[in-house]
Amino acid sequence: MYALELIVTLVAALATGGLMVNWTGLARAMARLSAPTYVELHQNTNRTFDPYMPIVVVGAILGGILLAITFGIHTLSGKLSIAGAACYAAVIAIGVPTCVRINKQVARWRVENPPAEWAAVRARWIRFHIIRTLFSAPAFASYVAALILRRT
Repeated sequence: MYALELIVTLVAALATGGLMVNWTGLARAMARLSAPTYVELHQNTNRTFDPYMPIVVVGAILGGILLAITFGIHTLSGKLSIAGAACYAAVIAIGVPTCVRINKQVARWRVENPPAEWAAVRARWIRFHIIRTLFSAPAFASYVAALILRRT
């Protein structure tokens, strides 16, 4: 049981941490960059974040479901685990049609000649990234609360 709790906590921390780092660091920096610099940075961060984030976010969802089953879905810890999994599912539901779609769009841009609407696309990506990140923080907090309540 402890191993499962540790693994789920670690995966959820990686998911929320990745989103938070991207928001508090990269997205804020992206908002200040010129068009070519923004495109180059976005394309390069896509190559590192895009393979990693689906694994940890889906892992966090599955982990929450496993915690709920282990704790009992009718217990407070089980309900908190389900709430956390639902919040991580919202991260995917928000991110795939917006941020992931934009990532694929930006990946096709030429660094030296971005499209005229690049700034609007950047603003849209940042806006939806913040929204999905705001779902991940309570998701992680729900898992931590579930584990604490389980021990008391």
